[in-house]
Amino acid sequence: MAMTTEMPVWDPSEATDLRRRHRRDMVDRVLEAAAHLPDEDRLLVEAVYRDGRSVVDLATISGAEPRTLRRHIRRLIARVLSPRYAFVALHAPEWSPTRRRVASACVLAGRSLREASADLSLSLHAVRRHHDAVNALYEATVFAGRPRIARAIGGRS
Repeated sequence: MAMTTEMPVWDPSEATDLRRRHRRDMVDRVLEAAAHLPDEDRLLVEAVYRDGRSVVDLATISGAEPRTLRRHIRRLIARVLSPRYAFVALHAPEWSPTRRRVASACVLAGRSLREASADLSLSLHAVRRHHDAVNALYEATVFAGRPRIARAIGGRS
């Protein structure tokens, strides 16, 4: 399922409330965006949103505290529903390999600049330079008045 330009508008905070059932369109949007997450995070989001597993069950299986796992899932959902995440997922294939790797590590996987630097075997300066370029591209798109990205993630246009 490709990111489309016309999506229903709904409150992203609704997606992070793990105590209630979620609307089908919201679940589809979360699962579609989660495809760009690292495998471990993607499987966690799929277990909760696609399979309907409770956080308590997943915490028991993984040996983590339910509160910690719930917070992690909320942060993942907030990240995948952010306009910057949608922008990187949509435009990363157009960028140089290094910029794509940095954007994937920092924006899609949520790694810090230092973690990305170590994981990608790049200097912190190089990672920061590419990260700043991605941010500049994102901001230029937003300020150019292109609401396509906001609509693609179900946000305001």
